[in-house]
Amino acid sequence: MLLEAGRLVKTAVDRHRSEERLLTEMEPEEGVDAAEHVIESAQQSLSVVFTGGNDQRAARLVALLGRAVARGVDVRLLGRVGLMDERYLLKCLERYASGVDVRLIGEPLHGMVLADGSVSVVWTGSDELSREAVLVRAPAVLRNLRTLFMISWNGSAALEDHRRLSVRTRSVMARRILMALSSGRTDEAAAREIGMSVRTYRRNVAEITRELGANSRFQAGARAVELGLLPYVDPVDDEDSQPA
Repeated sequence: MLLEAGRLVKTAVDRHRSEERLLTEMEPEEGVDAAEHVIESAQQSLSVVFTGGNDQRAARLVALLGRAVARGVDVRLLGRVGLMDERYLLKCLERYASGVDVRLIGEPLHGMVLADGSVSVVWTGSDELSREAVLVRAPAVLRNLRTLFMISWNGSAALEDHRRLSVRTRSVMARRILMALSSGRTDEAAAREIGMSVRTYRRNVAEITRELGANSRFQAGARAVELGLLPYVDPVDDEDSQPA
């Protein structure tokens, strides 16, 4: 859903280029500076979408978010699952911003900082350091950005949930098992395709389901998508891709 953020802002800019006070286009570096100012000015809430980037910028961003939490601001940070591999950023979060609520999602994102529902900086590409940024003050656009953020936030999983996953559950084999579950294959067919006995397959399914905190195979599939272990497939797109 947050991919809509970039399209939404582009459309708004095209329609309201004369409304400089409500929508201001900026170069990427200007956008980063504006985002830092927005974070520092927040009084109640911050909704941040972080897509990765330069270590120094990331460290500064995290430090600013930590300060915001210290002054009583409710801070939510949404990032891609790939951030699990950015150890420097994770260490910064632990050291400087332990009070920030962090969730990860497996889908593409557009960088964004939204403060108090009244001002936002949005990057119109997936990499905020190399794409155009827009400072948004238009109320209608801000409401939509907030809605899009919350939809993505509700479909994400907490950073701590990702950290609890074992190497086994993140393995290629586990992903093949989860893919088999999501496809609706019978245990016999899935085990044969993967190359293990039905008994071993079922034991792996039970262990993976338990580690994902799921109560059923269906729920395990949903949790796997939330945790980025499986890609999200839009049912409409999936139907459109089927042969006539």
